[in-house]
Amino acid sequence: MEKGQTVYLRPVELGNAYRIDKSIKKDVVEKVGRKYVTLARYGKFDIKSGMEKTLLSSDYELFEDKEKLNLKIESEDLQQRIKNSIPKYGGWKIDIEKLRKITDILNC
Repeated sequence: MEKGQTVYLRPVELGNAYRIDKSIKKDVVEKVGRKYVTLARYGKFDIKSGMEKTLLSSDYELFEDKEKLNLKIESEDLQQRIKNSIPKYGGWKIDIEKLRKITDILNC
């Protein structure tokens, strides 16, 4: 990440922001440190996890670009579809391509 870069924020389901407004937000990077990145309107975020730095639970998750955000949303959707088809599915940590193949095979 670099100063002036546009980033995308997605509300975390457990945060207060999710209950109020579920839309994706855009912000601009003001400062990049070793551990945190500071945004113009939404504060500090951990670089490794992408989660907002706060004393309680995070309201937003940070994504460097729209493509990474869309992949995360698609991955969660595919996992939910698999979970609905296989009752004992516990959520495997596999890449997006394998998730797509599984949903094609299950026709879900």
